[in-house]
Amino acid sequence: MSIASSVTQEKIRDLVPRIDYSEALTVTATPDDAVAACRTAVKHGFRAVVSFPCYLELLVRELSGTGVLAQLPIGFPSGAVTSATKRAEAEEGLKTGASDFDMMMNIGALKARDYARVSEDIKGVAQIVRAADKPLKVIIEVGLLTDEEIVTASKIAEDCGATHVKTCTGFNPGRATMHAIALIRNTVGDRVGIKASGGVASLEDAVAFMDAGATVVAARLTVVQHLEAAVSAR
Repeated sequence: MSIASSVTQEKIRDLVPRIDYSEALTVTATPDDAVAACRTAVKHGFRAVVSFPCYLELLVRELSGTGVLAQLPIGFPSGAVTSATKRAEAEEGLKTGASDFDMMMNIGALKARDYARVSEDIKGVAQIVRAADKPLKVIIEVGLLTDEEIVTASKIAEDCGATHVKTCTGFNPGRATMHAIALIRNTVGDRVGIKASGGVASLEDAVAFMDAGATVVAARLTVVQHLEAAVSAR
């Protein structure tokens, strides 16, 4: 497996602790898949592991004491559940032991310019998560938005207490792009992190998004295979 020369060992070392490993975030993932994802993340020292909420207790158990975060997706992947449901998911997640949270924005409300509803939706979750001193990434689904909407969504996420703006779920149309990362970064500056998610298909992709301003990168098995090949080639 050939790795581009631009992907230096230094960049790989910088990338690894920024990876949110999402291999088990699929509708067909089994408990064994979630365990395997945790073990891969611990082996490499990734930032977090995410799966659907039914496996959160398993993630918490497998990752206990490792330094790898157990990530909970909220309102995922549509964002169209009620605000009360999202708050309940956050509260249950904290009780179960989640240490990292990714929340899907209500995209329909954003499209309708019902910014009050979008804001209250995020604030309700942010108040719960941030009170526990945990990160909250708000997913804005860039593939469904115009440039103007990406800017608006990023501003709202920041204003309502998000620690990061996340590009995509990976379940809806569109993917992370350099253009979207630049729009978000120009909007939030260095005040809020950015998670590049959706379409990160290679180690080169992951490093490029990081170089473009992403502070967290979602990755699946293909990126891990590239990472292992690069490390073994040293």
